[in-house]
Amino acid sequence: MFPLTVFISHFVSDFAFTNVYSPKFFDINNYYKHLIWVVLVFLAFNFDMLKGWGLLIVLFSIVIHILIDIFRINRQRTDLVFEVSSLVVFLFISYLFRSFFQSSFISEVFQFYIVGMVVSTSFGSYLFRTFNVLERQQKDTVGASERLAIYIFALANNYLWVVIAIAAGLAYKLIFDKKKNIKELFFSPIYGLISSILWNYLMVTLF
Repeated sequence: MFPLTVFISHFVSDFAFTNVYSPKFFDINNYYKHLIWVVLVFLAFNFDMLKGWGLLIVLFSIVIHILIDIFRINRQRTDLVFEVSSLVVFLFISYLFRSFFQSSFISEVFQFYIVGMVVSTSFGSYLFRTFNVLERQQKDTVGASERLAIYIFALANNYLWVVIAIAAGLAYKLIFDKKKNIKELFFSPIYGLISSILWNYLMVTLF
């Protein structure tokens, strides 16, 4: 494997606590809010690399992220192909400059763990919105929290608690959700379980 801090920075910036389908995301007047979030995330994951070539690479990566954002704003829309292509670009940047980030304070194992966590939670919400499991503007706090619990317990190989997390998530949504989304009710735990088991397998295989 290779260091993924630059890739993680882009991934978290655009999908954690962010809905790329929200009209606010395409509003240039509100862009400064997202930009602050982007800079903070890139600094958080790369603060010990902000010297010499590392600093230039991080700044270059932030500029690429901003250009991607501006392209979205100009189009006033986004789609799965564009988002996946953007992720591939940052994966390539991480691979291209991997030698400069070998001494990152975040181990490669934990970096990969974080990527899997975002895949299971926030990126899952993005996929649900993309494929109409959720409405484009709908929040997915409960579903993402449910999948986060599933991910944590699955990666710890504690499948009894995975079952408990699924049961608790379903119970909460059935009892407290006034407008029940049957598709989300069904697909959220399945996606959380499959993505978590897959990531657990990848973690064991790669590390």
